[in-house]
Amino acid sequence: MNRFRGVAVWLCGVLCVVGLVVGIVYSYSSRTIFNPTMFSYRVAESMAQPAVARVVAGEIVDQIVESHRDMTAYRPVLVGAVQYVVSSAPFRAVVRRAAKKAHETLISQTGRDLTLSVSDLGVIVRNALSASPAIAEKVPERIQVALTVMERSSLADRVVRLLRIGQRMRMRAAVLLGGGLVLGVCGLLLARRKNGYLLRFGIGLAITSFVVAGAAYFGGYAAALLARSPTGADLIRGLWPVFIGPLAFRMLVLTGIGLVLVAAVTSLMERGYLKVFGLAAWSRVAKRDLVPGWEIVRGLLLIVAGIAVSFHPAQSMTILAAILGGVLFFVGIRGVFVTVARLTPRVEQAIAVLDKKKRASVSPAVVVGAVLIVMAGAGVFWLMRDDKEAAAASLPIDACNGYPELCDRRLNQVAFPMTHNSMSAADIPNWMFPNQERGIRTQLEDGVRGFMIDVHYGVPAGDRVKTLLDNEENARKKYEAALGKEGIDAAMRIRDRLIADKEGERDVYMCHGFCELGDMRFVAALEEMRDFLVANPNEVLIIIVQDEGVAPADVAACFAKSGLEEFVYKGSVNPPWPTLREMVEKDERVLVFAENNAEGVPWYHETAGVIQETPYFFKDPSEFSNAPNRGGTSGSLLLMNHWIQTAPAPLPSNAEIVNAYDLLLKRARACKRERRMIPNLVAVDFYGTGDLFKVVRMLNGIKEFVPAPAP
Repeated sequence: MNRFRGVAVWLCGVLCVVGLVVGIVYSYSSRTIFNPTMFSYRVAESMAQPAVARVVAGEIVDQIVESHRDMTAYRPVLVGAVQYVVSSAPFRAVVRRAAKKAHETLISQTGRDLTLSVSDLGVIVRNALSASPAIAEKVPERIQVALTVMERSSLADRVVRLLRIGQRMRMRAAVLLGGGLVLGVCGLLLARRKNGYLLRFGIGLAITSFVVAGAAYFGGYAAALLARSPTGADLIRGLWPVFIGPLAFRMLVLTGIGLVLVAAVTSLMERGYLKVFGLAAWSRVAKRDLVPGWEIVRGLLLIVAGIAVSFHPAQSMTILAAILGGVLFFVGIRGVFVTVARLTPRVEQAIAVLDKKKRASVSPAVVVGAVLIVMAGAGVFWLMRDDKEAAAASLPIDACNGYPELCDRRLNQVAFPMTHNSMSAADIPNWMFPNQERGIRTQLEDGVRGFMIDVHYGVPAGDRVKTLLDNEENARKKYEAALGKEGIDAAMRIRDRLIADKEGERDVYMCHGFCELGDMRFVAALEEMRDFLVANPNEVLIIIVQDEGVAPADVAACFAKSGLEEFVYKGSVNPPWPTLREMVEKDERVLVFAENNAEGVPWYHETAGVIQETPYFFKDPSEFSNAPNRGGTSGSLLLMNHWIQTAPAPLPSNAEIVNAYDLLLKRARACKRERRMIPNLVAVDFYGTGDLFKVVRMLNGIKEFVPAPAP
């Protein structure tokens, strides 16, 4: 009976240790591998590993050269440039999106291969080769490559099945942890010598978790030796520390919990017990007359340890440092428990004297147990915590919209430089009466982060676009106020000349009133924005669409076709707004509004109730007013319209006056004071004239212009 009881106690202790260790391993795996967001973070982080960057760069260049044979002569240059690109923040952001899609495809049962489809590589490579424009011009802007992490095979099928099983069985970690703890308690209740059981359990937990920590931290070196090819070895060396390495920290925390338990138990034992136990353990290890099999195993372990120290001294020193740290931790924590146990009776006596009451003495074991529970609870918290912050730290966000100060501010606490009639630019051929010096692509590069654009249906006819209007008479009256009679007459003359031209297919165009006076395809402009966001992963944009009869579904279709839909903000447009850092981390960096109708598109929001604004029709600077206009005073964002109306042609000379630093800043500060909120959108004509960006920096509390570090 006693023998059976002893076996049961031993078995409960072993299963408890196994349950805790395996449960923590599975808990980490469920967060790192089975969670699409965390999985994508880890894949993106691995691109910063030189070994992975080298493999990925080689595969990308091979696909580029295979598709564009004329690039063969530039292959060595491309390999170096692409390897740099792979490690860059823009590429890692692209990979993060691709990895999340691939993971969701696998989990949804629609995918078979672990393949990342990267569609924005051309934009990033061309930027990286900007110092060599002759080569950069030869790289296509639209390159799509497929990075096959694991081709379709029996092994790939097993990995895919594992991902899908893990998705359905996330509760397994809780079952293992709970079951292990229950078995541990059962073993404690069955044990005759409770202290001895706890001591052996603590030592077993500390040693087991320490060994697993070592395997998690250094296992990549051994696994790489088993690879069948140099490419496979590079991938293992690069992916192991990203996916498996962080598990070592959790195991070290579990090791610390085991050491705390050992220290707590030995602090209640006789002083010489620990010394006797240590000598017995050492004699067991150093014993000469062991069973021959164990003697051989011990000798082989010593040989392996000697080889490891000789060929990997740095890693060996890391292990020794960890062991030394564990010893110091154990000595320190045991000293704390011993001191607490000794002081407890004295504290009780002192309180009893002060209260003049006889208090029941508290057992030192109770006090030590309470301290142990608190420390173990803290350890479990660290073991079970979500890795989101740690993963986000692997892709550091040093600045948002160019400045570190803006990252942790909520959207409604930030001022954005905005352009009025952003699409109306002087550098677009045949555009009459432009409001801006440069087009949207250049505006983005110069620092504009807010865009006011008009969209219309139109059909190409000759070298112009004919506007499609449901009611031309009403439209003429509406735009005569903005363009003046002269502008409308010019549009009508051009329109009359287009009647005989063959018309193309209907599309959505950006035009100010009439596309006959100037146009740009809406999808083309959105593609420019998308390319910019791909190359600059920490930037946040706001778009206000003056939707003149264009259905929300067609606006959404343009966003989808351009690829910009991947970046749109899908959260609430009511306070509290997210911080810019949160928008960057979620990669939802484009907030889109409609002036009239956004029905049926979840991420497309009407300005009413969200954006309040100032008046916008001023003929002289003396008329500037910050009084409530459209949107009343209920919105959480504020648009300050700041330009002089001179229909049909806006005048740069007026912009020189109203965009000047003193006048613009004075009005912005008055607007902030009167409306009791910061002007979030400072909209101007001819953004390159005057001091728009300097004023916005002042509104954001950025005193000096310090460019953000290059990604």
